[in-house]
Amino acid sequence: MDINIKVVGLGESGAKMINKMIAAGVGKNKSVEFIAIGNDENIMLTSTARKNLFLNRDMTIIYKNIFDALSGAKLIIIVAGLAGNAARISIPIITSFARTYGAGTVAFVCKPSILENTSRKINADYALNNLRGNVDTLFVVPAEKFFVFCANRPQISLPELFDIADDIFCSGVKNFLEMNDFKFGEAAFGYGEATTALDAIKLAASFPTLEEDEFKTARKIFIGLKSGQPLPLSSIDAAKNFIKAQLQPDAEFLSREEINPLLGEKVFATIICKRKEEKI
Repeated sequence: MDINIKVVGLGESGAKMINKMIAAGVGKNKSVEFIAIGNDENIMLTSTARKNLFLNRDMTIIYKNIFDALSGAKLIIIVAGLAGNAARISIPIITSFARTYGAGTVAFVCKPSILENTSRKINADYALNNLRGNVDTLFVVPAEKFFVFCANRPQISLPELFDIADDIFCSGVKNFLEMNDFKFGEAAFGYGEATTALDAIKLAASFPTLEEDEFKTARKIFIGLKSGQPLPLSSIDAAKNFIKAQLQPDAEFLSREEINPLLGEKVFATIICKRKEEKI
C-alpha cells in the first residue's frame, strides 16, 4: 500500500507527539506513516515511529535522508517545537521537498516562551519564517497559551505542561486528518465536547488556542460536528448560526456533520479558522 500521508515529528517534542499519536491509533484507517527526526540519539531510541532519522553533521546526507523518507508523500504534517535545532535544520528541507514534488503541507508548531534563551528564540524565528508562505496550513501556538489549560493547577510541572501540549496537538492532527480541505493559510483551531451541538461549538469557540476576536476577522472557517447519533437539524443550525453571527459577510463558511457511534450521547465539535493576517 502506498503511504501518501506522512506525519513528521521534529526534535524531542515532535518525537513524543508521534509516540502519543501512534499509541492513540491516529490515522489507523488512513494511509499514514510516522517519521521522527532529531539530533538526540537517546530520544530517537525511544521513538515508535516507523522511520527515525538522526541529524548528523553532513547536510548532504541529511538532505538526502529526509527527501528519501518523504518520497511519495501527497500530504506532509509537521509537529514540532520551534526552538530546537531539529526544527531549524529540517523545516527548510521539508518545505523544499513539498515545493519540488507538489506535496500539501500542514504544520502544528509551538512557539517558545518569552522566557526562553536568545539562541532558542533565534532558532524559532528562523524556523517560523521558513514555514510562513511555504506550507498550506500553519497552526502556531505560543507556549504561554498552554498555561491557560491548567490555570487551576498552579503547581504544574514543566513535563506535565508539555504533556498537555502534546495532547492538544495530537487531537489537532487527528481531527485534521479527517478533513478534505487542508489549505487554510495561517490558522487557529479549537475543539470541545458536550451533550448538545451548540454547547460543543461554544466550548470549541472558547478554546484557548483561539484569540478573542478570531471570528470577527476570519477569512474562512470550518466547523465539524461528530455525534453518536443523528443530530436534529435545529441543533445543527443553532451551532452553525452561533458561529455565523460572529463572521464578516464575505467570510467563507464550511461545515460537516458525521456519526461516530463511539461518542454515545456526546457531541464533538471542531473549529478551524483562517486568519486574516499574522497574529503570532
